[in-house]
Amino acid sequence: MAGDRRRPPRAARRTRARPTLALALTLTLLAPIALALLGCQPGQIGEELHADAEATRADAASAAADSLAPDGGAHPPGADAGSASDAQGPSPDAHVDNGAPATLCAPIAGASYASLSTAVKSDRPAAVHGDLNLMLRKQRAVGETQGLVDVGGPTDPAQPPQLYSLFGDQRVPAFSAVYQVEAWDWGCNCPKGWITSPPVTLAGMATTPGEILHAPKSSYDIGNGHTALVLYATEHTITIKYTREDNVVSGYTVHIDNICVEPSLLALYRALDAAGRGTLPALDPQQPMGRARGAEIHVAIRDTGAWMDPRVRKDWWQGK
Repeated sequence: MAGDRRRPPRAARRTRARPTLALALTLTLLAPIALALLGCQPGQIGEELHADAEATRADAASAAADSLAPDGGAHPPGADAGSASDAQGPSPDAHVDNGAPATLCAPIAGASYASLSTAVKSDRPAAVHGDLNLMLRKQRAVGETQGLVDVGGPTDPAQPPQLYSLFGDQRVPAFSAVYQVEAWDWGCNCPKGWITSPPVTLAGMATTPGEILHAPKSSYDIGNGHTALVLYATEHTITIKYTREDNVVSGYTVHIDNICVEPSLLALYRALDAAGRGTLPALDPQQPMGRARGAEIHVAIRDTGAWMDPRVRKDWWQGK
């Protein structure tokens, strides 16, 4: 019948469907062969795609973490291009060894050390005390003057610690870098934010690796001609105090990092610390206390707990 739209016979319909079924069967049979030629195992392609996706997510997470400041907040706009940049901050007692040869940290010939009783004991172990262990605080480099600065204001009528006497030749060293130190939150007993006044609270001073470093001289006599107590020491950092108290509340405190503390001085400190800190090592003015372990030492100075600017000529570099 003209215009008849009857479907073709069932046999004809089956005949047209067979090529599609045959193609599917052929692809199913050939797929393992193709994978073998490509060096893949069944399911490997999917796994690799999944791995790629995971890697992409990990990269994104890493980038987000890199955008955080050391205290967990986002870097302010332009922070990386400004005058300050975050520096590496070691964990307590975990000073990274930069491979200094053992000869740089050799004992100092003739070195011997006395001890003095402490007037007031620390309220917590020195290694975890934010005022005694400088390594608990990070430092960041700042774009301030790398050299001595002249400022106004009163001067201690007695002689405060003179930082040039760290060095045997009494020199004003080249300042290789200047830094700010983290502030401390005593509520959480953890670092929080940065000390920005004064603008510099830690100075990098150029040294000759292995040169002997001395206790900075002052006019203070804390007993038997000694000028300072060792409040904290490890192989590579030392904190000394110009009074008999086992804290930084009164008097001057000097932190020095990236040095080799003289081995017998370190041994004495550790023994007295373990014995309860009723006595601690005592240093004479300009007494050798260690060696420079590299091309730079880090020096900070404090007055009654406050962080001072170690570059100030009238206080710490008198006559220079």
